[in-house]
Amino acid sequence: MFTQQFLQTQLASRIRVARTGRDTEAPDAQPLTAERMAEIAAEAASATTTVTVVLRRFEPRIYVESVLGFALSLPDTLCEAWLRAYTRTVFLTGNPANLATRFGFHYISRDGSMAWTAPDDSGERSPLRRLLRLFPTAELPALPARLEVPAAVPPPERDASAPVRRARLYAVTTRVSLAAYLVHVHHVLAEAVITKLIDEHTELAIHHVPQLDPSDGPFDMLRVVPDADADPSGDGPETAGSGRLRACAGLSLGGGVRVS
Repeated sequence: MFTQQFLQTQLASRIRVARTGRDTEAPDAQPLTAERMAEIAAEAASATTTVTVVLRRFEPRIYVESVLGFALSLPDTLCEAWLRAYTRTVFLTGNPANLATRFGFHYISRDGSMAWTAPDDSGERSPLRRLLRLFPTAELPALPARLEVPAAVPPPERDASAPVRRARLYAVTTRVSLAAYLVHVHHVLAEAVITKLIDEHTELAIHHVPQLDPSDGPFDMLRVVPDADADPSGDGPETAGSGRLRACAGLSLGGGVRVS
């Protein structure tokens, strides 16, 4: 079981990454007290750079493939501002096919059921936000224990000398709604791509687990949230106040690297 001190350290690491674009061993300039976390959360809330996702339906494999495809398609100039806004993302219910000509999505899933806008500073003023409802906080459906997601660049198109990475994403399913699952997985994968932990040659295995076990690591990235109901639906470096923290998703690159 993770200690609260370890989870605090992981949360502080995410804040440093958002501010610098990379992790560093240097500690935060100020202690990570509850008051300091509240200040940082307020800073994140004031950020306007946002990605909007429109979903007609949810299918876990296509969702993960599409999150990676979207993040990999972003130019560095857009990634920096989005990372500094803690990869702020809003999920809406709608049919991308009915909206594509009007809104010009940056990325659409291969089955057309999900679509992403490029990061922009419209925030709450987004036309999509005014038109569509937030994705509902429904119960998480039954998910397969393990899913395999191939690298974004398929073997026929891949440079034969390019190393192929293997990564494992562990996503918690206990006390997590579908809306929260979308948020947790999206943050971890998008930030892993932006910070170069994952690239187009990474093969990903997704494990759905009741809770994260440190023995599944070591983890290169953890999604840490307050353990109130452990079901946050917002974005940013969530604060736990005087309460406890909980890890809801973790990425491990311990699967090795091979050359195809």
